[in-house]
Amino acid sequence: MIIHQDDKWLAVDKPSGMATHAGKPGELGAVEWLDLHLGLKTHVVSRLDRGTSGVLLLALDAAASVRAEKIHEAGGATKIYEFFSPADSLAGGPGETWTRDEALDGKSALTRFQRLGKTPQGDLVRYRAEITHGRRHQIRRHAAASGIPVLGDDEHGGADFPRLMLHCAEVRWPEIDAPLVAAAPASFISLASGGESSFAVCRDRRGAWPMAVTDAFRVVHRDEIPGLPAAIDVYGGWFNAIWFDETSSEEKLTKLLYPILDEVTEAHGCRGGVIRTHRRNPHQRALVVETRIIGKEPPDFFTVREHGLKYEVSLTKTQHVGLFLDQRDTRRRLALVAGGKRLANLFAYTCSFSVAAVAAGAEVAFSVDTARAGLNTGKTNFELNGLKEGGHGKFIQEDARKWLLRQERRRDEKPGEFQPLDLVVCDPPVFASAKDGGKFLLETEWPRLSAQTAGLMGPDGIAVFANNHRSGSHAFYRRALEDQFSEVTDLRPPLDFPVFPKRPHHVRTFWCRK
Repeated sequence: MIIHQDDKWLAVDKPSGMATHAGKPGELGAVEWLDLHLGLKTHVVSRLDRGTSGVLLLALDAAASVRAEKIHEAGGATKIYEFFSPADSLAGGPGETWTRDEALDGKSALTRFQRLGKTPQGDLVRYRAEITHGRRHQIRRHAAASGIPVLGDDEHGGADFPRLMLHCAEVRWPEIDAPLVAAAPASFISLASGGESSFAVCRDRRGAWPMAVTDAFRVVHRDEIPGLPAAIDVYGGWFNAIWFDETSSEEKLTKLLYPILDEVTEAHGCRGGVIRTHRRNPHQRALVVETRIIGKEPPDFFTVREHGLKYEVSLTKTQHVGLFLDQRDTRRRLALVAGGKRLANLFAYTCSFSVAAVAAGAEVAFSVDTARAGLNTGKTNFELNGLKEGGHGKFIQEDARKWLLRQERRRDEKPGEFQPLDLVVCDPPVFASAKDGGKFLLETEWPRLSAQTAGLMGPDGIAVFANNHRSGSHAFYRRALEDQFSEVTDLRPPLDFPVFPKRPHHVRTFWCRK
């Protein structure tokens, strides 16, 4: 993902779907992602549209950023893009060139185009475009004016496609000797060779960015490939496919899912994996999980890494794998504020938030859950990361609601001795049934959990609330938190969990300040 780095400049290969800079709090553009996950503080030199992939140049200090403005204004940089457009009626063949020199938004703008040739089917043409300044949507607008709108650019008349088929392939920068080059993304390679791979677009949306910090990530999100009711994750050298259509036939599953699994296996070097089919038990609200092995059988238990930490997972022996990938960014956010803090990790499951916090220097992490098996895995995770000693990890097998009530009593009975919590993670299930705590219904319990948590925190406390209630009301969950906290920010899921319009929340996560 990093193309070039020196003491002044950083060039990265930006995925399609990631903004250069976040549009609002809680989102991660390229600048924020690099800061959060790699600790790289950067200044924007020039932007790529959210849908555009390829070379993104950033400055590593303010002085370089100022010089970049002068370089751009003097026309000292060259940027070369490639894109696809439906076959047009322009005369000529490969090598044909032309220039558009129309001002955009009152500013001069010049784009040089070259026709590279048709795809094997003949329905698409590949083009090259070269610019210096780079006005807003310059190539997209000049391409549309030339009668060749970029494929996927619905804003400027482009034909429908899962992504904007515009890629910054090369940047020539006067203060860097060699050209900065980003290889063609998977979808470009697929179309150029006559293929139409839906998985290629999924790869474009991730690039190599998740792999820079982990070997466990989502390669196909639910609803990401139209008509495929599945999600596919990679854990180390193994894939974990989740099939959501309870009523589908074996023939449909085989026809739709197996070809994608072949592509995943090839792209990520998987040795094998599992397909999990979730089916509703007709007599209970719980899910029954059916598992089948594809290729080589994964070990019963193995470890994956994330930010240098190890976590034990299982694709075959537990209902849930053991590490929720959709909370990767949140674990990192928590780790960066955890030094010297007291954390309560409610509904802790395998205690991944506790591991991240203690590894980052938290004073103590209380991991609370009713499931002994999950807490035992949490203890294993502490041992794997050398965190067992020092008493920083406390593992409490108890209903989180009862644990909160006990803390409230301690606060009220001995206020002078009570130590407020600095950090809380509350990620409850949508529904659960516990022997000692009765039934748990998320919508009923959420307001009370919000109030209890806020009441146990210090004035500078931070709480993370999350749930995956797809049919629930986002406004309801947010309002309950706003009643208790002065600041509530929606956190966007990691880039390998893309958000699509008119789709339910896969996971809703809130960052709350007391």
